[in-house]
Amino acid sequence: MQLRVALAALLAAGFSASFSHASGPGSEGDDDFLEAFDADNSGSGSDSVDDVADGIDDSGIDSLDDTADAVDNSEPDGGDDDLSDPADEVEVADDSGPGGDDDDASDADEVDLADNSGPGGGDDGDGGDDDSGESGGDDDNSGSGGGDGDGGGHSGSGHGGDDDEGDSHSGSGHSGSGESEGLSGGGASQPGASGEHALANNDAEQRTLAIEVDASGEEHVAGEALLAGTQADVDAALDAGFTAISQSSLPSMDCAMVRLALPAGMSVEQALAALKQIAPNALVTANTVYQHAQGSISATPSSRRARAPAYRGVMGMIDTGVSAAALAPNGVVSQRAFAGGAPVSREHGEAVAALAIEHGMRVQVADVFSATAAGGEVASAESIVAALDWMVETGVPVINISIEGPNNALLHALVGRASERGHVIVAAAGNGGPLATPAFPAAFDRSVAITAIDGNDRPYVRANRGGYIDFAAEGVNVRVQSGGQELLVSGTSFAAPLVAARIAEQMDAPSPTRAAEILGEMRQDAIDLGAPGRDPIFGWGAVRD
Repeated sequence: MQLRVALAALLAAGFSASFSHASGPGSEGDDDFLEAFDADNSGSGSDSVDDVADGIDDSGIDSLDDTADAVDNSEPDGGDDDLSDPADEVEVADDSGPGGDDDDASDADEVDLADNSGPGGGDDGDGGDDDSGESGGDDDNSGSGGGDGDGGGHSGSGHGGDDDEGDSHSGSGHSGSGESEGLSGGGASQPGASGEHALANNDAEQRTLAIEVDASGEEHVAGEALLAGTQADVDAALDAGFTAISQSSLPSMDCAMVRLALPAGMSVEQALAALKQIAPNALVTANTVYQHAQGSISATPSSRRARAPAYRGVMGMIDTGVSAAALAPNGVVSQRAFAGGAPVSREHGEAVAALAIEHGMRVQVADVFSATAAGGEVASAESIVAALDWMVETGVPVINISIEGPNNALLHALVGRASERGHVIVAAAGNGGPLATPAFPAAFDRSVAITAIDGNDRPYVRANRGGYIDFAAEGVNVRVQSGGQELLVSGTSFAAPLVAARIAEQMDAPSPTRAAEILGEMRQDAIDLGAPGRDPIFGWGAVRD
């Protein structure tokens, strides 16, 4: 009953400016979860969704209406850690002053990961030169940006453990109760459940995922399903022979989320069908996987001197882990792992964080990436959902997600809930090329999708196109300093944080009204680069500093 009331309240509320609408293959059907997030992902073009801003439509109609039918895929060219300190952040920067080395971890079980106590540490206030907007450099080669380029810079730098009170993430996001944030190690019985079910063994280290492809070509974690609903829904699944690998509460959704191992011999598709029969009021999906939305990262000789940024706000970042020491002092507010025992710094996340920091933002980082059995790295839907829930519950007003992948009903629902509460979700539009299907989470109706252009306003050659694109920003051959070297980065991954930083500078707290105002102003101020009005290449146009 509580879940129904909460979802009814969600549907009664409205975010007056919804900026993207899209769909794509890989949907598991958003019409479960008490029909609260009834998105039509059939790909048939039927726009049957009325309750989440007309949800997802792939009919090719580009109506320019921010709340309906906005996807047109018919044409390829068409120191004081001030985030409310909820006792479960990992404090990354310690500003204890010259020689301080304070790192006392006494503040609500936070774990200090970096000591910036040397000269200049200070109070990370507004001091320092304001050169944060410089991205400079040679940004006019739109044809560049070749390979995948996601080598793991700083990999294994090993931040300290995430000893958060009541919210352990042993291996795969939260592993506590579905009804309360209880601590639970691998193999521990589930507090808050019926007592007869136990969690499967769940290692506390970075976990390795086995990936398989479904009939529509979308990737998901092999042998797993996700279920979000009441504890009774979870228990029904466990009684039917599924095994809980990990379970958490999603406070922002007022429900439990459980990652389930499937009974022997059952495919993911069969499991989803069975779970929808077992728990018809729950939201059930595959544990879909996501990639970095980057084109290329390469080191280049430095052409400028690093300057201390003047911080003007705080921005959330769901990405890989970062090394605080590789970034500007005091730039990382907090960091938390959602795919293992501790954050792992990688080149992609550090480049995204460095861009945000250069544009005046301190960042709160959620590391959602895991290694794959094939030697790559991916983010699972479960990890992204848990990270987004954390961002919402800690009050981060603007959240950047430079990740791309398939549609997922649970992630869609949480993005919708976040925007209803006044958070702005900025996401990279994807680097699949002009003919690619929509990339999620950017293509969700409540996300702000950002594409990349070069210094001459030409579209990035690998950028996705479609009616879900909202804005364009510089993202080709952008220079950014990280880890003592200068990087040359290209991709929609690196355009998104520039727009997120601009929005975050104007938002101190989540607010539906303020979010709508800012996005409306951005639409009015955007430099129209393509067909008049919104178009599938540049969206509403380019966002300038």
